[in-house]
Amino acid sequence: MDTHKFAQIQGGGPVRRIALQNTLAHGLAEVWEVLTEVKHVQHWWPDWQPGGVIEPREGGRICLGEGAWIHGTIKVWRPPHILEFTWQEHLGHAPDWLETHTNSILRIDLVAQSASTTLLNLVQFAPADSAVGGAAGWHHFAGERLTAYLRDGRVRDDPGRFEQLRQLYAADSD
Repeated sequence: MDTHKFAQIQGGGPVRRIALQNTLAHGLAEVWEVLTEVKHVQHWWPDWQPGGVIEPREGGRICLGEGAWIHGTIKVWRPPHILEFTWQEHLGHAPDWLETHTNSILRIDLVAQSASTTLLNLVQFAPADSAVGGAAGWHHFAGERLTAYLRDGRVRDDPGRFEQLRQLYAADSD
């Protein structure tokens, strides 16, 4: 198991700050496109649900995932540098699943380090009880899977990988 950590959990109290940095060997425009266009996100986002949507504008909807649907509203849309959105989620497919509350805010900033290198800075403010899973998830999604997809357009699924990472991050938070 790769033990390199991309994410850090910071803070105390009911809300934690999850911060991740990842240097990507790709240009700014390409990274922005892969982060914000459904035709790409569906490949590196785990458990992609057909019908997922990213409306490319402030006030636009964002819906990702399957089983634990992620949905929210885009608050900041500044191509090709800043994407920020609210993050709501539900578990399962209960009839009242839209009756959720905003439980997080996610911001992604991209900084061109050269013509062919982009620094991804991701910050999520999340409830304390989901911080370990959030850090493991971002390590897996925006660390490993995004990097693999940018490298060769493919992602190898490893069903146990998230749990390995969750355990790694949980051990550090004890």
